[in-house]
Amino acid sequence: MRLASLSIGAALLAACSPGGGGDAPAGDAATGAGTTSAPVAADAQPTAGGGPGSAMTGTVSDLKGDVSGLNIRVTDTATIVDLPADALFEFDKADLTPGAEAELQKAAELVRKAPPGAIEVIGHSDAKGDDAYNLRLSEKRARTVADWFASQVGVRQRAFRVSGKGETDPIAANQTADGKDEAAGRARNRRVEVVLPR
Repeated sequence: MRLASLSIGAALLAACSPGGGGDAPAGDAATGAGTTSAPVAADAQPTAGGGPGSAMTGTVSDLKGDVSGLNIRVTDTATIVDLPADALFEFDKADLTPGAEAELQKAAELVRKAPPGAIEVIGHSDAKGDDAYNLRLSEKRARTVADWFASQVGVRQRAFRVSGKGETDPIAANQTADGKDEAAGRARNRRVEVVLPR
C-alpha cells in the first residue's frame, strides 16, 4: 500500500479521517508537528490495541487543493472555513474587494470537493458599533459571498443557506481583561464562515 502525502494541514486531514475531530491531538497544524509521514509496510499486520504495526484503514476525502492561508476548523458534523472579512471587504462595506477573489477561489475549491448537502454561509462582525447595524452588515456580507459562489462553475449548483450573526458568536476576545480594545481579536471575529458538510 502506498500512502500519498497531503499538504492541506492537520486540521483538514482530521476532517478526512473516520472518527477524526477537532479535539484529536494531531499536533501543530501549521508545522505538522506530531504527525508522521512514514509509509506503512504493505504486510503490516494489525496488533492488539492498535499499536505500532497495526494496519491503517479508512478513506480519504476529496477535500484537497491550495487552501494555504485559510483557517479551517473541523467538528463532528462539518468543516468550517473562516474567511477573514478584512481580506474580502473594505471597512464598513459589503462589496468584495479586488483582492477577495484569491481567497474565495480557495474556498470554492473546497466547496466543489465537499460531500453533498447544503453549504452554509454565515457572516460575523466584531463587537464595535450598534448591534442591529452589525447584524445587518454581517448578513449583507454573507449574501455577497454566497452570490459570488453562485456564479462559479462547479459550485453554483449547490444549495446555499445564508445568515448573519453579527457580534453574537465571537471566536476571540473583542476586549482585554481590563476592558481595553483587542484589535487582533476583533479582526478574527470579523469573518464569513463557509460551513461544508462532512
